[in-house]
Amino acid sequence: MQHRNQQQESHLPEILRLLSTYHALSRMQLEALYPKLPQPKLLLLLKKLEKTGRLTLMPERDLVLHAGDSVPNPSTLAAFWVLLDFREDITYHTASDFPVTLTFYTQSDAYDVIHIPEEKEMLMNHALSAYKEDSPRRIAVVDDAGQIPLLDFPGIAAFCTVAPDGKVQYYSKQGVTDT
Repeated sequence: MQHRNQQQESHLPEILRLLSTYHALSRMQLEALYPKLPQPKLLLLLKKLEKTGRLTLMPERDLVLHAGDSVPNPSTLAAFWVLLDFREDITYHTASDFPVTLTFYTQSDAYDVIHIPEEKEMLMNHALSAYKEDSPRRIAVVDDAGQIPLLDFPGIAAFCTVAPDGKVQYYSKQGVTDT
């Protein structure tokens, strides 16, 4: 039993690193990231970190913040769901600077996940037009599938929407994809 508790406690530094990188994640995202960690144990670990002042829980919004003054970024929250779809293959991931939300690497590819809010399509087309085609593959997270025809910048591997429950639906320019 002591070994299991030590194993679960070993998640603490990684959770803190994640929150220092992304500033805020949902509890559901942390549960998806640690599927072998029972939900009550994860909540216990989070409460332990909150008690020591290392993070802030916002149960009314189901969020975990790095610090009390952290502001949840909807782009980061949406992009992190995409990251979770690839978690088995990821070798490294990090938050990025505008216009890219986050970047991750697998054994064979690099990906930029870019959130494109509605009515920001022209801005993002312009901001991303200077990127080379051979740069990391890009996954464009859109708020609505109707935005897809408005987007045209190099390196787009896929488009997707993210539901509030974290379900990611992928699209190509032609329509829905299964991947």
